[in-house]
Amino acid sequence: MVLESAICLTLMFGIGQPPSPDSLVAPMRADTLTEMELKIFPAEQATFPISYQISWGDGATLDWTLPVRSPVDISRYHRYQRHDSFVITARARDAAGQVSDWSRPLTVFVTDPVLKWVFPTFDPIVASPTLDKKGNVYIGDEGGWFYSLDPEGQLRWSFQAKGPIYATAAIHRGLVYVASLDSNLYCLDTSGKLRWKLWLDDEFYTAPAVGAKGNIYIGSDAGTLLAVTPDGKLRWSYETGAEISSSPSIGLNGLIYITSDSVYCIDGRKRRHWAFGTGEGDYFFASAVPDAEGTVYVGNEDGFLYCIRPDGRLRWRAPVPFEDEIKTEAIIGHGDTLYLGTEGCYLCCKAPHDTVRALCESDDIVVATPALSAKGTLYFLPDDGLAYAVNAHGRPVWTYEIAADEKDLYYTSAPTIGPDGTVYIGSWDGGLYAFEGDEPPANTLWPQYRHDAQHTGRLTRPAKD
Repeated sequence: MVLESAICLTLMFGIGQPPSPDSLVAPMRADTLTEMELKIFPAEQATFPISYQISWGDGATLDWTLPVRSPVDISRYHRYQRHDSFVITARARDAAGQVSDWSRPLTVFVTDPVLKWVFPTFDPIVASPTLDKKGNVYIGDEGGWFYSLDPEGQLRWSFQAKGPIYATAAIHRGLVYVASLDSNLYCLDTSGKLRWKLWLDDEFYTAPAVGAKGNIYIGSDAGTLLAVTPDGKLRWSYETGAEISSSPSIGLNGLIYITSDSVYCIDGRKRRHWAFGTGEGDYFFASAVPDAEGTVYVGNEDGFLYCIRPDGRLRWRAPVPFEDEIKTEAIIGHGDTLYLGTEGCYLCCKAPHDTVRALCESDDIVVATPALSAKGTLYFLPDDGLAYAVNAHGRPVWTYEIAADEKDLYYTSAPTIGPDGTVYIGSWDGGLYAFEGDEPPANTLWPQYRHDAQHTGRLTRPAKD
């Protein structure tokens, strides 16, 4: 009878030590100027309601929270007052007043702020920042202004087109190519002088690609791939089966890959080598990315990542989590691991001979291509406007809010990593942000949007380590 009563009391009042919080999530890096967010996840065996106590590691303790009545994560915030490393722990208390052990420790490093500078622009930015070999930055905004900044964020010069500039610029041999919705492709030198402009009778939302000999390739909203000579003359045009929402990519062999209703492989003389489409006719929004052998990787709106052989036949296809639409181009990391974003709010990775897995979850869709540093840090900007740096295991290194307004255009600025490791991202709230990164771009086949900081969209072999 006594045993039965004890069992009943345990079931009714949760007598007995509750489990510790399942996990704590916080950026690896924080600073003394902003509050750091800590997320606490309850254990699967937790009996609700439960409260939490947090030891921040700097002598401060957050006493018990209000009871949490369902299995959801909660966030609490703390600002550190000095630079150091701090160990955070938390414990749980149930309705009977029983207290768990402290959770596994979580270390946070408090350092200088990651933000180096911000350059305010007249209008929103969705293009990706482009760098020349000297580290100067080039970017356009929705008002048609095109800016050049020095590495310290000071304006060098500006140029105004007659329509919005949503397209990312490309730089080759000291010449800057940028397209506008005014139907012009502009060529400027790095001092801001207009060399030529070519009216192409269509709207352009994406970056051109530049071949080794200086020929420029760009896709139009009407579904035409255009080839332009280095002196601004139209060489040829090629019609695809639908609008082109992405940029061309150029392989080591000079072949040009463009996505639309299918993936098209075209040579510099306009000859089509092959076209690859899905049986259901789904749309390829993202750019195709070639490797050194001519294999092509590209995501589709059907929720599959496709690997296409050099002859245009399918090698494999792999679903992303929940088969959400893929709008980012893939990047290639060490060991040929692929990274990409999905509309399911995930940053994903795929190692060779493995499935696609979620590496990090954000609070909004990921349509901007991530960038990978030599240290293995991934930078990406979901549509919640919170810029992320995450390590190879998906833990945030830092986060920083750069945009809060609603975005009018589907495109989002992809981060660009400079040769000194600085990370540049444009904001649709208006502004170009420069962050302290950890390393230059990864020395891999395709480590960031459009391959390199000049955004040539042209594959080159990595330098030997």
